[in-house]
Formats: sequence, structure tokens, C-alpha cells
Amino acid sequence: MNDSIRKGFILTGGILTIILIVACGSTKKGVKETTFSSPRTSLNFLLEEKRQNPQDPNVYYRLSKVYAELDSLDHALVTIDTALSLDPEFSPAKLMRANLLLKKNRIKEGYTEYLEILKSETDNEYVDEIRKHLGQPYPIHRLTSGDYNNAFPYFSPDDKRIAFQADQEGNWEIYLMDVDGAQKVRLTNHIAHDEMPVFGSDDNILAFTSTRDDSAHRGRLSKTRNIFLMDITAGNVARITEHEADDWYPALYGKGDRVVFVSERDDPRDVPFHEKWSEIYIQDLKNSSILRLTQNEVDDGSPSISSNGQWILFTSNRFDSYQIYRMNFKGGMVEQLTSIPGNCGSPRFSHDGKKITFFADMNGNYDIFMMDHTGKNIVQLTNDPAQDSYPSFSSDKRKIIFHSNRTGKFQIYWIDLMNPLTQDDLVRNLEEKIALFN
Repeated sequence: MNDSIRKGFILTGGILTIILIVACGSTKKGVKETTFSSPRTSLNFLLEEKRQNPQDPNVYYRLSKVYAELDSLDHALVTIDTALSLDPEFSPAKLMRANLLLKKNRIKEGYTEYLEILKSETDNEYVDEIRKHLGQPYPIHRLTSGDYNNAFPYFSPDDKRIAFQADQEGNWEIYLMDVDGAQKVRLTNHIAHDEMPVFGSDDNILAFTSTRDDSAHRGRLSKTRNIFLMDITAGNVARITEHEADDWYPALYGKGDRVVFVSERDDPRDVPFHEKWSEIYIQDLKNSSILRLTQNEVDDGSPSISSNGQWILFTSNRFDSYQIYRMNFKGGMVEQLTSIPGNCGSPRFSHDGKKITFFADMNGNYDIFMMDHTGKNIVQLTNDPAQDSYPSFSSDKRKIIFHSNRTGKFQIYWIDLMNPLTQDDLVRNLEEKIALFN
């Protein structure tokens, strides 16, 4: 999997190889909390408090929280069970027990606990918290179908259309469709593979990668890519990177006057390009000047540009795992935004620059996440055993689009950020999930 993480997205023959979550917990209000310098200090204090108040369920609840912080899940479960034996209607303890069961991979029991909470007299008091813990707080809708792959979607600036790639004809071509999935139009028609379309601020200009100018290699996985610019209205296609190295993952700034991309052109090692270190570059299309933005003997990739042009998001494995960083247009002011277990990929700003969406793995598969532009307040948006990846916001920040192989083939989905799941929605979803275990 290292090659696909490092080289990004290599698509071939109906198989989509992708790169690269983090769930966040919370504490229910109304429970007495005491803050200490460390979980160990808390543990010692609470063990003494338990000795003095052995019939207080709140003490066992707080003690269970500390055990969970210390990753002692078995002790946490036993302790929270004691709290519930003292007060069977102690809803915060029920919620914690459900969370602990999920951490122990006792999925059906955890879902059943959530379901009982939602159906209890507490009404909708815990809906928001359960949404977050389930990892799917918003409705998800599928846009495409077919016995072929539709992938790498990208909103047009006016949010009326979506550019994407599909292998409907046996190789990857660029397509355009309405935002509701209607009026699908094929934009490229070439024997090579055309991939990863992106818009800048112009609704009619997009960039994409293609292997069409590599005639030296026969195998698809041996072919290097170049970046091309297309005028959708005129149908004109022009190559904008001129190098024998592999140039890929474009991001357009403005109306297409600058392009940020990934390349291995400055790695002098005599190894296949799949094994070379990738760096991020910016090219001014008016004068063809190129500036190298990163210089590390690691892999820097997945660049995207803020709408105001001030920041470039990217991923890097400079400290082993792939995390999200940002830098300015000169490659300076580099700041690491995430530091989570697992690997992050494909970060993208919302149009107003306040949110970032990305995908990451921590539990063995890829899911979609959203966080503040500072890297704080990470929220999990999808929770599915399939591979959910390559998310991006609509300009109005009402939707996030992504692709997933939930149906076997990769298809395009969107998340409705304006309508959080209701209590009834959560009950139905949980009942459906629990039924799958029977």
C-alpha cells in the first residue's frame, strides 16, 4: 500500500487504487467533572473517592473515563457496568458504555445501546453526540451508477456541474454532469488514460492528467503522466507541463493562470518513478516559470489551493505517517495541521477557507472527515467498510462530494451538510445496521 499512498491515485483496468479519520469524543454535560494534570493523577484521586463513596455512580462514571483515557478498555467497561448497576437510568453512563463497546469492536452491542438511548425518555438529548460517535452525522446520497467506475469528482465553481473520470469505455476519460447526476457528457476521447479533473475559478477551464504523451512505455503503470488544460466550451486541450518525469495531481489557481502539481523530476535516484520522492511545484502559465515549493527526501503531495490564493494544503510523510500541512505560495510558513493515528489524504479547503475536508485511515479503511482550518474539531462524516475518499466542498459549503466503492465499483456520492440526521433517522439507521448482524 505504500506505493499507492506515496504516488497518489493510479487507476487502471477497472481497479481504482487510492491513498489514504479520526473520531472525536465528548463528555455529556451535567456530570460532575474534576480536572487533573494527568489521567494517572485522576486515577489515584478517583480510586480514593470510590473507596469513600462506593455507592455513587458518578464516581464510577468518571473513573471509567480515566480508564478509557489510559486505554484500559476492559477496566473501563467493568467500571461503567458498576455505575449502571447502581443507577440503571444513568444515561451518560449508557452512552459511555456504547462508546466503549464500539472501541472493543463489539459493534452490535454498541449499536443496540445507542438505540436504547434514542428510544428512551431522554428524547433527543443525546442525538448530536450519537451522530458524532457513529461517524455519519449527515445524509449521504449516491449520484452515479453502472457496471464501471465513476471517480474523482470535482464541483464547478458555480456548483452547477461536476467533472469526474469514468472507465465506461474501457479506459479513463473525463466527463461532465449536472450536479444532480443528469446530462452526462464525455469531454475527452483518447486511447490514453485521462484522469483527475479539477476546476479553478473559471467554469469552463479545467486541468487534468493524462498518459497520452508517453509513448516510451507500454504498460499503463509504467507510463508517466503530464498535466493538460482544457477549454470546455471550445474543446481545446493543451499540455502545460513539459518534462519526462511524472507530473500529476493538478490544482488550478484563479482562472487557470497558475497550476500547482506534484512531480518527481528532482529526485536523482535511478529508481522507477513509483519509488521516487514526490515534491510540489507551482507553474505560472503566462511565462512557464516553475517554482519548487517543497524540498524533502520524503513524499509531499495532494496539493490544493485556498480560494483566496493564500494557502496550499498538502500531505507529507516527513514524520512517517501522512499528515496534512499548509504553506504559502512560496513554500514558506509551513504548518502541520494534523497529528493523528493513521494517514491523511486529499485535503481541500471550503470556499470561505474556514473548513477542510479530507480522508484518512485509522480503523483499516478510508473515511471522510471535516475539520477547522486550524486542524481542530475533527468530525467523521462517513463510516462504511468500503473505501471513501477524494472529498471536496461545493462552493456554497452545503455539500461534500466524494467517491466510494460501496457497490463494488467506484461511484460518486454527496453528503448533505445542511440537514443533520434526525433522531428518527438515527433509529432507522441503527435498526438496519443491527439487522445485518442477525
